Amino acid sequence: MLSYNLTEEERILIELIKRIGEEYIRDKALYWDEREIYDPLPIRALADADLFGLIVPKEYEGLGMGVRAMCLAVEWLSYFCAGISTTYAASFLGAYPIILFGNEEQKRKYLPEVAKGKKLCAFALTEPQAGSDAFAIKTTAKKEGDFYVLNGVK
Repeated sequence: MLSYNLTEEERILIELIKRIGEEYIRDKALYWDEREIYDPLPIRALADADLFGLIVPKEYEGLGMGVRAMCLAVEWLSYFCAGISTTYAASFLGAYPIILFGNEEQKRKYLPEVAKGKKLCAFALTEPQAGSDAFAIKTTAKKEGDFYVLNGVK
């Protein structure tokens, strides 16, 4: 892994990720991959350690450590298992727009649950004709009264 002039807080984070990786992931990752198994235990361990709160601001019950800390966590989880790391990172992909652009009501409603790992966020990008090309997406959202009507295939 690369050296980044880590803060003490970041060093502690990496050591925690290493402990979780050793205890919950290292000896099982190949087994999971070969059998296409999803074991929720490592994700639960990350949640129990409050690691879904890395980028969530403190005022919404997160750790407020920011994107760099999240990148370090993803990097070290990837050392143990790319699948677990991707599952973990994907939740941030869904949470970050709420952090940046959500209104206060949305932030209060969702971010504390995300920070505690009680809710995982998702990001629906892929479509049959588009793959992950955001410019080729055809799904639409049209406001009708108090609701949005979604049309498309994900």
